[in-house]
Amino acid sequence: MKKSWYNRLLLSYVPILFITITILTFIAVSLINEISVKETEKANQIFTKYVIDSMETSLLGIERMVLEEISNNDKLKAFFESSGSTEQRLDQYEVSRELGKMVSDNSLIYSIYLYRNADQTILSRNLIERLDRFGDKEFVENAYKQPLSLHWSSVRNYRELGTDPNQKVISLSKKALLPFGDQGVVVVNVRVDELLRIVDQMINNKITFMNIWSGSNQQVYPINAQTEKNQDGSITAQGKMTTQIYSDYIGWNFVSGLKVSKIYGFVSLISRMWLVIGIGTILLSVLYMIYVTRRNYRPIEAIMQQIHAYRNPQDSKGNDEFVFIGKVLNNLIDQTEVYEKQYQEDQLVRRKQFFLELIEGNRAISPQDWQTNMDRLQMPSGFRELAFAVVEIDKYSEFQKKYSPGDQNLLKFGITNVLHEFASMEGHGIWSEWISGQRLAVLFISNQADLPILDSCYPLLDKFRTWIMVNLKQSVAVGFGGAASDVSHIHQLFKSSITALHYKMSAGMNQVLNFTALQEMASNDTHKYVQLVNNLVPDFRLMNPTWRESLERLFDELEEEILGDVEVRYVLQYMIRLFNQEMEELPMEASRIWSEQVHPSLMKLLEESETLEQIRPQAIYLLDLLYEHYATIREANTHYSLISKIRKYIEENYANPDLSLNHISDMFGVNGKYASQLFKEEFGMKFVDFLVNLRMEHAKTLLLQTDDSINDIAVKVGYVHAISFGRTFKKVVGVTPGDYRKYM
Repeated sequence: MKKSWYNRLLLSYVPILFITITILTFIAVSLINEISVKETEKANQIFTKYVIDSMETSLLGIERMVLEEISNNDKLKAFFESSGSTEQRLDQYEVSRELGKMVSDNSLIYSIYLYRNADQTILSRNLIERLDRFGDKEFVENAYKQPLSLHWSSVRNYRELGTDPNQKVISLSKKALLPFGDQGVVVVNVRVDELLRIVDQMINNKITFMNIWSGSNQQVYPINAQTEKNQDGSITAQGKMTTQIYSDYIGWNFVSGLKVSKIYGFVSLISRMWLVIGIGTILLSVLYMIYVTRRNYRPIEAIMQQIHAYRNPQDSKGNDEFVFIGKVLNNLIDQTEVYEKQYQEDQLVRRKQFFLELIEGNRAISPQDWQTNMDRLQMPSGFRELAFAVVEIDKYSEFQKKYSPGDQNLLKFGITNVLHEFASMEGHGIWSEWISGQRLAVLFISNQADLPILDSCYPLLDKFRTWIMVNLKQSVAVGFGGAASDVSHIHQLFKSSITALHYKMSAGMNQVLNFTALQEMASNDTHKYVQLVNNLVPDFRLMNPTWRESLERLFDELEEEILGDVEVRYVLQYMIRLFNQEMEELPMEASRIWSEQVHPSLMKLLEESETLEQIRPQAIYLLDLLYEHYATIREANTHYSLISKIRKYIEENYANPDLSLNHISDMFGVNGKYASQLFKEEFGMKFVDFLVNLRMEHAKTLLLQTDDSINDIAVKVGYVHAISFGRTFKKVVGVTPGDYRKYM
């Protein structure tokens, strides 16, 4: 799509951009100029302070030297303390030499002289004179009369000899001797032109200027120049004043600034004109923007007219054009998204509906139906082979408790994606749908001619369930139903996959269950397990320790053979039901423990468990617990020892045809009815029933393990007549002895 209108709109604002950049550049230059001026003025101020510090430092050095000499020089002290006698002439000469040395050591010092008040004598390096004939008499008298002076004098004219020209100096007077200072005065004169030489050495006359006035407004620097100050302190003749500092120590006023050049004045003028130029440019920019905006608005106006042609113009009342256009576009986008979302949802529903039709087999799906529906669902329809599997999440009840609904959906999404990735690596297409919360149905679609789908799917599924266990910490069982080359067989493949999962109770969790292999290995015969249960429960009731071995043997054989979940549950439910019948005949305490604790726990265990591996340890634990309580109750009974002896006697002499209640009464010296009552209380059955069951169990063993005739077996288990034995056997077992031997 060409962006001609966009480019046109963009280029229309280029002049404004150019003008804006120009203004910003000019402002930046002006600001930089202002900053430079400020920095220059700051540098000038620092320079002025440095000049003052240099002068003050030099003068302070002179003052310090004078004070040290007054305090430490013995010759100076001797001058002030003597009266001017002839003997002191030599000392005065020495003092004069000391003064000359001080003058020569410091180039700023013009002269130093001493005044001795005792005889009003002046001594310098060049003369010895009386005060009344000394040219600087007035200054000396004022210095001696005034209190201690801390500052230098103002600029004054001084000459030492009458023939000397006048020199402009500043003077420092110090009274002697310390600490009272009543003997005289020391006067140091510094030439002003030598002191101002410091300024000449530092100043750049092309850029800056400096004017110095003494305290009496006498201009000191520049020498032989007169400059007047304006009322605001600016020096119009030389430039712009930026710094004015007064030195208390020297008593001078220092004024400095920048010399005004033509370029500096032009830049300053331009920097002050930027506001006017900027305002004028902004006005021009505003006018140009109005023109450009009106021109660029025409396409928007045309769009608004088209929208109003299809909608009520009142809908846009109170909104600007872009808001209205935005609402129209948002409304259009929302409607499109709703339609797209609805279409996708409908597509997902149609996909799942067709998938369910394929696996449920409610109607025949022809190749033409397959082609039409797959094209409508935007899925590949061509294939050479199909395979089917069902993935089942192990321990689904724990899975639901452990994860929130959101996390469950996330894990299911991960399981689906991983399976798709593994299938893609093998070059297979895949179509999967969650047909329940626990099960994912998977249809593999292969176009490969060199590798049968059966040879690749089983290893693929085995790697898949291992990856899920290692990385997602969740075990899954996979029922693999096999492969076919016709879509009409998909229903049968699905049924085979579900059937394979029904062997998970014996095969265990986290397995790939191949339907074909299971059919070859599976055994649906539960009779021998029922026989084990029939022996186990009576032994438990009679407290025969062999019940525990029978229970372990039952679970061992269930785990060794491949049985369907239905058969395994049938055997275990039969065992629980038989225990329930036997427990009803036991004493109340044992029956209560069974009904309140053991029986509900066993039923819950059988309902929630998916494999024998889960059921076995808990079931054994519960029955052990019941047995311990049962044994405790039996041992607490006072007749337990007697009834145990009677039971043992019966088990050893069950083959005696004369064994009866009367026989027991005679052997143990108890009433027959009492013995029968004890049997009922302890074992939950009458004496006769106990004896008959015992004889029949031995008879079943002899029928299966020996070749003895039925008559011989009848005699061995306590029956004189075979007819009575046969009638009793059929009543208890349900079949005749001959049929039992034949079919078992």
